[in-house]
Amino acid sequence: MANPATTVTDYCGVLTRSKLMLANEVRGVVDRWRTETRASDAEVDSFRKYLVARRLLTEYQAAMVQRGHADGFYIGGYVILDRIGKGQMAGVYKAVHNSGQTVALKVLASSKARNPHMLARFEREARLLTQLNHPNVVRAFQLGGGGDNGTTGVHYIVMEHLEGETLDDVLVRRKKLPAAEAARLLFQSLQGLQHLHDRRMVHRDLKPANLMLVPSVLTKSDTTLSSTVKIVDIGLGRELFDDDNASTQDIHLTAEGSLVGTPDYLAPEQARDARSSDIRADIYSLGCVLFTALAGRLPFIEKNVMATMVKHATEPPPPVAQFAPDTPPGLQAVLAKMLVKDPAGRYQTPSAAAQAVRPFMPADAADAVSTTVLPGFQEFLNSEDGDLPTYPPSILVDTKPAETVGLSSDPPRAPLPQKAPAPLAPVVPPAPAPRPAAVAAPPAASKPRASVAGPPSGKLKVGTGLAAALAGASTPRAGSSAAAPPSLKPASLPPRPSPLPPVAADGFDVELMPTSAALSDPADVLQARMADTPMRPLYDLDRRDFIMLALGAGGVLSAIATGLAVARFSGQKLRGGDEESAPGQP
Repeated sequence: MANPATTVTDYCGVLTRSKLMLANEVRGVVDRWRTETRASDAEVDSFRKYLVARRLLTEYQAAMVQRGHADGFYIGGYVILDRIGKGQMAGVYKAVHNSGQTVALKVLASSKARNPHMLARFEREARLLTQLNHPNVVRAFQLGGGGDNGTTGVHYIVMEHLEGETLDDVLVRRKKLPAAEAARLLFQSLQGLQHLHDRRMVHRDLKPANLMLVPSVLTKSDTTLSSTVKIVDIGLGRELFDDDNASTQDIHLTAEGSLVGTPDYLAPEQARDARSSDIRADIYSLGCVLFTALAGRLPFIEKNVMATMVKHATEPPPPVAQFAPDTPPGLQAVLAKMLVKDPAGRYQTPSAAAQAVRPFMPADAADAVSTTVLPGFQEFLNSEDGDLPTYPPSILVDTKPAETVGLSSDPPRAPLPQKAPAPLAPVVPPAPAPRPAAVAAPPAASKPRASVAGPPSGKLKVGTGLAAALAGASTPRAGSSAAAPPSLKPASLPPRPSPLPPVAADGFDVELMPTSAALSDPADVLQARMADTPMRPLYDLDRRDFIMLALGAGGVLSAIATGLAVARFSGQKLRGGDEESAPGQP
């Protein structure tokens, strides 16, 4: 356990062991500090502030040294500068590479790294992020740790460092945005989403808090017209390739009946079954973001999650012109199409929605700007042997005829050198149900993993009450003309068993996960997966119920018998005591 430094001498000893400064540099700084301040050896705070003011240490480094920590400042070729955030699974740190590139390191907690499932999930997130390279999506450069460069036991993802604020921060401060600003932010978000779609991915938690504006818009004019939108928090997304591969099924993060995403921005079909949602669910979520940015409020304001999701499934939001009269009618029409309850009625791709939004953007708005990568850092990345499994380009790029042509602004990414993947034994998955226009699964290129249990991923567990509420909400409330689309009604099919155990209900979470790549009619899949489990009557008892009743009855009878025995024994003892105290009475 680290001992806090109580004197400047102790502080200098910890600082020298940390290797943040050389021993002769530390001695020279101490001499200058004592000459300039005439302070005593006990004034540790004064010395710490002196180091920070002269940019010899960051505030985080200086504070950790004062607490007695001499280790943990170097990970691979990176020096930790600051801690950005900390979650239950990993911490995020600002760091600098020895080439001068500033990055963000997402470091897996050592206690989580010992869990095979948590480690597999962490590596999966890195695999997804390193496939992305677009100005409107946060980038990841490298998965490190686990024995490389002397960092045994430390697993980390190297990501681009973003200096800015989220759209949620902007809306808290400004309440609402003009139509031109909102249209520009939506256009860039749709471009980033199209990049995910081209890689067969779905985000599943798009909301203002997951849209970062870089750089910060805290200026005198306080406008977002010069900012670049970055889609962040892709760890809860879903990959739409290699879904039937047994090596990836073990780390799927979504069990049937679990809620993935944020209810205020959740598409109706995603609330019913997150595993069957596709890119159109993300388009719905971005429609909710646009409504919030224009109106300064959520589409539906309810006191509980259930009521919010029922309204998303059955009722149209109020007209945005009611809260933002200056919104162009054409933009209102785009918003209405993005928020159609039936996925078939929405824009089918993000690029189609982006083309519809483009006319409402300001003419002088700045284009999205990519993160600058220093040449020395790029050379380092190119020299690293990749440990992540890669996928053939035919899997990662959508080859359907594009209305997407001309929208993606990212240049082709040069592939990093990769190790040859170990050959896998042939895996024979169970025969799937026939699907229209099915695409043959590509050969797996990932390393075989041991089977692991379902994750404690922190999703809100939703029982049959949610399914019943959404299924029974086909009749609109008074004053609403919307009815539940046929694709949201439960089909009379037996419930499909979930491959994962129930997940603990300790919050919301997000991940990028797989289903079939070619669904000509997603409504058929939704109907097959939305069958509700009927509730058993109270009088319909099975063998387990009788066993539990017998055990309970036996426990009650045992308790009664024990109580009677204790009462009889106590009564006899009391009577015996009375006789001894009055021996002369008849």
